[in-house]
Amino acid sequence: MKTHFFTVPFLVGFNILTVLILGVLSIYAKLNNKGDGVERLFSDPFNFWFPYEGILTGVSEVLGCISVAICAFTFGLLRQKQPRSRSSIFLFFSALLLGILYLDDRFRMTLILSRLGISKKLIYLCYGSGVFLYIFNFWRYIKTTPYLPLAAAFVLFAISRFEDILNSRSIGLHAMLEDGTKLLALVNMALYFWHVCHQEIEQHFQQSEQR
Repeated sequence: MKTHFFTVPFLVGFNILTVLILGVLSIYAKLNNKGDGVERLFSDPFNFWFPYEGILTGVSEVLGCISVAICAFTFGLLRQKQPRSRSSIFLFFSALLLGILYLDDRFRMTLILSRLGISKKLIYLCYGSGVFLYIFNFWRYIKTTPYLPLAAAFVLFAISRFEDILNSRSIGLHAMLEDGTKLLALVNMALYFWHVCHQEIEQHFQQSEQR
């Protein structure tokens, strides 16, 4: 675990910083009864009267987009020379899975489907099955990488989705358990794929130079 944490650059620092920020916000909200203020940080932007509204939602969307873009770009680069390599196939399906999750989050697809009568539990079961198949098929490759941040991201995503179903009565607690855990998951996800894609591109250029 220690090796995994220190292999990916900035992983420890960004995780600690994110947890500290969320922790301070939680304590502040609890002491000052400002749960609605925390909720605003994760609401949909933009509100003229509350400029900070939705700022952490925006950060989450940027992080989600970064992971998709990195995987898609690296796949496009690797497939030129190694179209059937395990790494390029892994990055293709990573971009596909993350892209679907990003679109769901950005365009509120789960919320729309639930309003149409489709149970959130069924939707999340489908997503969970997709994640399971992803891990099952690529486990041999994943375990050659520092996979701890990826595992942490999936666990945090699961906590976030469970909270969405349970829906805690406390506004501040609900925001932290649903959106705070999702933000932390996206931090780990972005750092993991940044590191993996950097390593794959570096190996790609080294092999090109040797040839």
